Amino acid sequence: MMNKGNSIAAELLAVSASAYAACASDCFLEKHPDVKIQFGESAFVHWKDHFCQRIRELSAAMNEKQPALFLSRVRWSRAAFLAREVPENLLRESLVCLAEVLEEELPEVCCKAPTEYITAAVKSFELLEDKAAELDTNDPISKLAMQYLLQILEGNSAGAIELIIDAHDKGMSFENTYQVLITAQREIGRMWHEAEVNIAEEHIVTSTTERTMAVLSYKGQRQTSNGLTVVAAAVAGNAHDIGVRVVSDFFELAGWRVVCLGADLPAIDIAQAVNYFDASLLLLSAALSTQLKAVRQTVQAVRQSDTKCKIMVGGSALQDAPDIWRQLGADAFASTPSDAVLTGLGLIEN
Repeated sequence: MMNKGNSIAAELLAVSASAYAACASDCFLEKHPDVKIQFGESAFVHWKDHFCQRIRELSAAMNEKQPALFLSRVRWSRAAFLAREVPENLLRESLVCLAEVLEEELPEVCCKAPTEYITAAVKSFELLEDKAAELDTNDPISKLAMQYLLQILEGNSAGAIELIIDAHDKGMSFENTYQVLITAQREIGRMWHEAEVNIAEEHIVTSTTERTMAVLSYKGQRQTSNGLTVVAAAVAGNAHDIGVRVVSDFFELAGWRVVCLGADLPAIDIAQAVNYFDASLLLLSAALSTQLKAVRQTVQAVRQSDTKCKIMVGGSALQDAPDIWRQLGADAFASTPSDAVLTGLGLIEN
């Protein structure tokens, strides 16, 4: 169990991230004057933003007692550095500098754990992958996902939608058709992260995927209503709701009444929706480790209301620590839409 000093450290890091980041940025630029020249007048702001995000991620990992969460975000950062042709040794040096600053600035009673988390990440640096895996074109789903992306990025969203709908009409299962879209979204996320596409290109792919899902959902064969209601939402801070929409479509076709609230919902609003719609099940999605606190707050808000609603969590934030759902107070975790439907029904029946 996290001792009091570690708990204080996690809270201090969260509320004072900007101040610690400013100190770390000053320290880093003083040690690496060449970086000041490379980044010009924006050097301090750029590196302060970098440190601020790392500190928030560190706080989130400590709050959940999961070093793997911080290591995962360092891995993500390293890929971004490589993609943008920023020497990766600067990431390593920035982490070392951050550890030094926190050891000096944090109260003595709570400086040990943060520096240990950072040191572990630095020591594991050489084990981090150089690049995220690209699509395997020998796999039928991946191949179709690449064809879909190419159509969109060539300015033919209508053709991309038709490609997916045609595959479904010719016998591809509903689950596999959606898997194509999920695979495409993961790939465009990787491409953006590695600076292969820009934000506008990522947005048009996401927009096209939403349109495609609407058509697929309409065409899908729904089972007879089971009389159950599920509310689905991305927690506060999570602006990505594609995953929530995918899972919602699976539940709808399985006979559930679905209330999909969308992205970035405050805990109290989600709790109110659960009560208003008399939900049997709540689905919560978190994309980043820094959103796990919002998951816990939402679970607590729902538990405090007069409801027997079961709560299931999912999203990429939980993939590196799949057992963390128990710490968050949820009833279950699901990694795929199909698993979510089966697990959700099992929660209600038990």
